[in-house]
Amino acid sequence: MELAIEEIAAAGASHIEPAFIRGYVDFDEGMFTDTKGSKLRQTADSARLGINAVSAHLDLSGPDAVDALLRRVAFAAGLGASFLITNAGPMTGRASIRRTIDAVLPRLEQAGIVLALENPGHGKDDLLGNARSGASFVREIGSRHVRLNHDAGNVFTYSDEATQPAEDIATALEAVGHAHLKDIVGTGAGWAFCAVGDGSVDYEPYWAMLPPTLPVSIELPLRLERPKRRDPQRRNRPVDIETIRRALQRSLHFVKALEIAGNSAS
Repeated sequence: MELAIEEIAAAGASHIEPAFIRGYVDFDEGMFTDTKGSKLRQTADSARLGINAVSAHLDLSGPDAVDALLRRVAFAAGLGASFLITNAGPMTGRASIRRTIDAVLPRLEQAGIVLALENPGHGKDDLLGNARSGASFVREIGSRHVRLNHDAGNVFTYSDEATQPAEDIATALEAVGHAHLKDIVGTGAGWAFCAVGDGSVDYEPYWAMLPPTLPVSIELPLRLERPKRRDPQRRNRPVDIETIRRALQRSLHFVKALEIAGNSAS
C-alpha cells in the first residue's frame, strides 16, 4: 500500500481510493481497525493525497453483513472518506440487502458517509445488474446517504459487450453519487484490463453525461485477467512497476483530456 500511494502521488493524482476486494487483493476483516486506518491515513497525508472514497466490497445479503458493513463504515469515517463503495448482492437477496442497509443507515447518517452501491462486472441476476434497476432500489430507500457507484467498465463486461456505459447511466443519473472508470480490451484469449482510454469502453459520450461535480476514480486491475470472458482471475505474478506507471499516467492523461474537452464544449 505504501508503494502504491507513493506511485499515485508521483503520477500527479490528487486522491487515492483504497480498495479491499476479494480476488483483487489479500485481506481479512482484521484490516478494518482504527489502528490500521490511522496508519493508512497518515501515509496518504504524507503523500499529500486525499481519501474521498473507500471500496470494501461484501454481499449485503449475507448473515454477517450488518456487522461487516458497520466495520467498514467506521473504517471509512476514520479515513475521512465521504463514500463507502460496495456491491449489493443477488436479486434473490433483495429483502436481506434492504434490511442490512436499513440497519446501518443511522450510522451512515451520523458519520456523514454515502453508501455507494456498485454494479457488478461479472455473474448474473444481480440486484444492480443495470443502472435502471439500481436507481429503482435507491429511490425505494429514499436516503441521500445511499446512492449508486456507476462502474463504466463493469457495465460493458456484465452485458457481454452489449451495453456501453452512457446508454446504461442515461436513465439513472439522479441516483448516481460516484463513478469508477476502468477499461478492457478483447483478445483471442478473453478480456484483459488496460489503461483507461486504451480499450473498448466508449468514454467520450459517457463523460459528456456525467455531472461536472461527480467524483470519479480510475480503477486499474491490471493483475486480473478474464480468460474466455469468464470470472476474473488473479495472475500469480505481480505486474511490473513500469507497466503500472505507464497505465496510470496514460489513464490520468486521458481523463484530464476528457475534462478539458468537456470544459471547452460548455
